[in-house]
Amino acid sequence: MQTRPVAILAALIAVLALVAGCSSSSEPAKDLPDASTLLTQSTETTKNQTSVHLRLTVQGEIPGLALESLEGDLTNVPAVAAAGEANLLFMGQRLQGVGFVVIDGILYAAISAGAFQDFGPAADVYDVAAILSPEVGLANVLANFSDPKAEGRETINGVETVRITGSVSADAVNGIAPQIGATEPVPGTAWIAEEGDHELMQITLQTAPEGSVTMTLSEWGKPVTVTKPAV
Repeated sequence: MQTRPVAILAALIAVLALVAGCSSSSEPAKDLPDASTLLTQSTETTKNQTSVHLRLTVQGEIPGLALESLEGDLTNVPAVAAAGEANLLFMGQRLQGVGFVVIDGILYAAISAGAFQDFGPAADVYDVAAILSPEVGLANVLANFSDPKAEGRETINGVETVRITGSVSADAVNGIAPQIGATEPVPGTAWIAEEGDHELMQITLQTAPEGSVTMTLSEWGKPVTVTKPAV
């Protein structure tokens, strides 16, 4: 005789749990900050940054860009420079853990046996140091987001961020990576710290139908020393 009331009560509890679950998952989106304001704040912060640790990954294939992934430190004090390691697709071969240094606009890389070689102007290959440039770097990318929308919150490297989607102008994309050769705006997603100075923590650019570039950033402002290698 008690089976039916118990079944009804169980069903009611299940419905209430479902309703509660739906309301709690959609709640954070109600009070997201304005996307345009957050982008402007992050643009100003990024313009004034002097150093950063960068982890860059390429998903899929991007014609003209031999880079598969990269991790290193960038600075523009006392001069623009960068150092780290990269994984490349070079002349049909995958090269892992290639050490690189960019200093005085010149790219040095250790392709084999740990010996650095002078590869000439970094801009002819990929000038990772330009990422910090106020004119053509990440600050310029943030300044050239159109139709931005705050989509939600995510934690990046322990920092609570707001995820913002939109489109980035072709000029801004080519400024940070001329090898991409964008001819029209590309979809972009930026993860910006909700609190503090609203530092940029991550950005993804959908630079090709089957390819994208993601830059994850940390240690903004930490002193970086880059030494010119002996060649």
